Amino acid sequence: MEKTDSFTSIMTKKILLLLCLVFCFGCSKTRPASKENQKPLILTSIAPYQFLVERIAGPEFEVKTIAPSNANPHAFEPTSSQVAGMSRALAWFRIGEPFEEKILPFFTEKLKVSDLRAGIPLLKSETSCKSCSLDHQDRHIWLSPKRASLQAAAIEKTLSEQFPNKKESFQKNLILLQGQLALLDIEIETLLEPVKDRVLLVSHPAFGYFCEDYNFVQLSVEFEGKDPRPRHLEEILKKALSQHAEIALALPQYNNKGTEIIAEKLSVPIYMIDPYSSDYFKTMRTLAHLASQPSKEEPKKPL
Repeated sequence: MEKTDSFTSIMTKKILLLLCLVFCFGCSKTRPASKENQKPLILTSIAPYQFLVERIAGPEFEVKTIAPSNANPHAFEPTSSQVAGMSRALAWFRIGEPFEEKILPFFTEKLKVSDLRAGIPLLKSETSCKSCSLDHQDRHIWLSPKRASLQAAAIEKTLSEQFPNKKESFQKNLILLQGQLALLDIEIETLLEPVKDRVLLVSHPAFGYFCEDYNFVQLSVEFEGKDPRPRHLEEILKKALSQHAEIALALPQYNNKGTEIIAEKLSVPIYMIDPYSSDYFKTMRTLAHLASQPSKEEPKKPL
């Protein structure tokens, strides 16, 4: 009898313990995160700026990008659920992508919006790419460390206005970041000095600021934001030949078929580069090293 009572007592305790564990586990899975524990959310339109904002904001803030780095931001449209998940954001650094105007009405007045084109000397788009330059301005500003430094200052100013109690921290982080950008600029300039004035054949006209900073010429295969037609391909081929294009750059977010055809006919190397990567310094160093590569073969005349 005593053994039975003892066994019953043990089983009862085990059952109660199991029920407690199930209850606790269920609560931990279903209970929403406390708003007090959430980091303030900051948005950027594209991934390169997420990198810069994180460097200035520091670990006490959550920074998210709206357009994923593997997407073409000129054609990207976020879903309603994606926008809803960003509704608690307190700051947004935009760059002029088409999707921005569409989603702006879904945010509340508490959101501070900063356009990172403001105060930056902008280049005119070299093509009639309607999707990438609605206002005929080149928006690929971050591919210039000099201009990225100016944008970093704008980021610090906006964050200091929105979160004044963190201003001192933002300013210290800005000084560090601008120093790193200045060193990066010197590093790239030194690397590219022997090959300045080189023509870069590119799938998409994203490198205008890079080319202006380091004395390169950009020759874009893309035409009016669309895949080039045979006649346009022939024109670009003639230009590439006459200008002695030595390097071709392909982008994973765009159709590179036309660039591949021209590069093959000219016997010039073609390299893949992702300007929308979230690792800004790696992107810029990769771009500089690719642009400095020697041509593998002498360009040949088209067939």
